[in-house]
Amino acid sequence: MKDQQRIEYRMTFKEGSGRLVLADLLMEAGFFDDDLKTPEEIAVENFAKKILHKMGVYDKKDLGQQKRFVDKLMELPVEMNK
Repeated sequence: MKDQQRIEYRMTFKEGSGRLVLADLLMEAGFFDDDLKTPEEIAVENFAKKILHKMGVYDKKDLGQQKRFVDKLMELPVEMNK
């Protein structure tokens, strides 16, 4: 059942509008923030991580997955805000 769940989560966020929604969910959940302090903020961020986990792309215990995650991050262009 977990494989089917991963497929369904990935299909939900695969296309344009799904990607926009996933990006918005991650931003709203504080996934990209480094200043989360309250237990509530951290709980919301953890829920965002759970969504990524259900997609099969985020698992803090799977070292192979962590390496692939970082490899994909390194494919992103560098954007420096001035």
